[in-house]
Amino acid sequence: MNFYNFFTNKNNIIIFLCIIIIILSLVFYLFDTMNITVQQYLNKIYTNSKELQKRYGNFLNETPEIISENNIYIINNILKPDFFQYLKYQFNNKNFTSKNIYFFRKGSGIDFIDLHNNDNYNGLLELYYSNHLLELLSNIFKKPIQKPSLNDADACSLLIYTNKGDFIDWHKDLSLYYGDRYVVLLTIVNENKDKNGLSQNEFIYTYEGRNYPIKLKENSIVIFKGSEVFHKSTGIDEDERRILLSMTFCDICQEKKNIIQFIYEKIKHLIIYN
Repeated sequence: MNFYNFFTNKNNIIIFLCIIIIILSLVFYLFDTMNITVQQYLNKIYTNSKELQKRYGNFLNETPEIISENNIYIINNILKPDFFQYLKYQFNNKNFTSKNIYFFRKGSGIDFIDLHNNDNYNGLLELYYSNHLLELLSNIFKKPIQKPSLNDADACSLLIYTNKGDFIDWHKDLSLYYGDRYVVLLTIVNENKDKNGLSQNEFIYTYEGRNYPIKLKENSIVIFKGSEVFHKSTGIDEDERRILLSMTFCDICQEKKNIIQFIYEKIKHLIIYN
């Protein structure tokens, strides 16, 4: 095709411009889709938070054990015992169906949006929306930390591993934000078959070319930059369970407008939450 002749034809130029406008309109539509789904639940969460705080006070333990190594923070006994037991009790006698997604992850999960529309778990979102963790993280990193946009499906979610072989392979959590993005994993359940110890699972991360395995205790959190740290979680055995609340925070929560990032997040969402 002679491109010079093509673009000197007035009708061809008009057609070309129309195609460009249509493509750009589709891209802008993808990035500018309104998502205020959680707004209808915010008053309920506020009321629940007040009730829980009357019962338990500050959700966090006043004297948690903080361990720092290789830019990873582990805090044991993070929640007050009574509040933690209240959260854990809600998972008793619950069965979950695991899905094996392309040999990358086996398990299940509930994303941030669906957690709002789920009456089975009380206190999880109330913990996330409280300022307790923000204050703790701000003190750790010596700068103001904030929550990301409430339309982020990964802002707070349940990660569920309750069937033999449930795991997730090596990965990084690409960030939707220009600032630092922090992943906070709260271990709610991590128990072996006899419920007298931890499952065989190991959380493994890499640092300077070496792998570091961690056995995460119940009522503990691990904090790291998921977009910078390769990490994985090994499989559990028969009749073992491991359930985590994954929470996301950032310093500058300005969203990236990137079509590749957008597609990646859609794929990741499909893999984790099915």
